Amino acid sequence: MRKFFLAIFSIFSLLFIAAIAVGFFLSNEFTVSRSVVVKASPEKVYALIGDLEQWSVWGPWKDADENLQVSLGEQTSGVGASQSWVGTDGDGRLVFTEADPESGIAFDLLFNEDAFANISSITYERVDEGLVVTWEMSGSVPAPVVGGYLAWMMPDMISPMFDDGLAKLKAAAEA
Repeated sequence: MRKFFLAIFSIFSLLFIAAIAVGFFLSNEFTVSRSVVVKASPEKVYALIGDLEQWSVWGPWKDADENLQVSLGEQTSGVGASQSWVGTDGDGRLVFTEADPESGIAFDLLFNEDAFANISSITYERVDEGLVVTWEMSGSVPAPVVGGYLAWMMPDMISPMFDDGLAKLKAAAEA
């Protein structure tokens, strides 16, 4: 019986060591990108994404966290527009770094007292059916070993929220 438990302990120890070793080699960088075709003009889409006061119309965050409290900055549109939030899962803020009515927006996205920073964008381009609107986020998870695993899981964690937000954006822009 002792040999059996020793064998089980040895197997779990080796698996644990292997998981740590693999974590050192996994990239902590990630990119999440989702798109949808919207039958609307760039002006209509930009009116929804380019002004933070309009994000409550299509944003998926309130559905994910009922306790979310969003505070808008002094400027809500154009480069420098900002908002911050506090919710069940932490706090964060975003600041527009690009704002172009012809192509979309880009913004810095910072979570939990700036410990976790990302670059995000919502852009669009014309196609025959209307506009292809793409929401993208890229960044890195600054945690040794665990960061690689979290970065690997990030697309699966973020994509459903992006899909929900893009569906709401599409509905609002096409209304």
